[in-house]
Amino acid sequence: MTDDPDHSARDPILDAALELAAEHGWRSVTATGLASRTDGDLKALGGCGPFRARLLGALADRTDRTMRDGLDDDARDTSLPVRDRLFEALMARLDALSEHRAGTLAILRGVPFDPPSALAAIPLLGRSMARTLQAVGESPLPPFGPLKVKGLSWVWLATLRVWAKDDSADMAVTMKALDTALARAEEAANSFLPGGRRRAAHSAPES
Repeated sequence: MTDDPDHSARDPILDAALELAAEHGWRSVTATGLASRTDGDLKALGGCGPFRARLLGALADRTDRTMRDGLDDDARDTSLPVRDRLFEALMARLDALSEHRAGTLAILRGVPFDPPSALAAIPLLGRSMARTLQAVGESPLPPFGPLKVKGLSWVWLATLRVWAKDDSADMAVTMKALDTALARAEEAANSFLPGGRRRAAHSAPES
């Protein structure tokens, strides 16, 4: 899973799309309207199919890239608990989204009412969560990777709902929600992944 290395041409287009979404809503973002706001060549978005679906894919790619580039060595250290590494990675995703918060919120509100975008969002979510797992040294591949992707997708969506309402500077409410969601996902994973219960018992503090 690799991103387009020549992303510099996309960034002005994506920034303009987020500004337009923030001002008028996601469904108002059209190729014609966006072309009038930027000197960038819209062909840089690549792909095929409906315009907003392609745009959504490019925005997801950029968030994935920003998340990955923003991680420190601890987030990549597989000797540390996976829950801690995923917390850092998902917070890095939120930091990336917060740079264009108004536009991102407009997209989150608008995608469910734009069928092409809604259909594109489902595989894009799975791809982004797979990339998040890879970024922290976890495999998204079978046999257990797809289950991890689904679990992490649930964690991410639950956290996004809280983030959308959390306008505090330190995102304390969002961080608490993320930690809680990861704890629940970890508990669920420990119940059915091989050796999960054994690992949980081994790591539990003695009473």
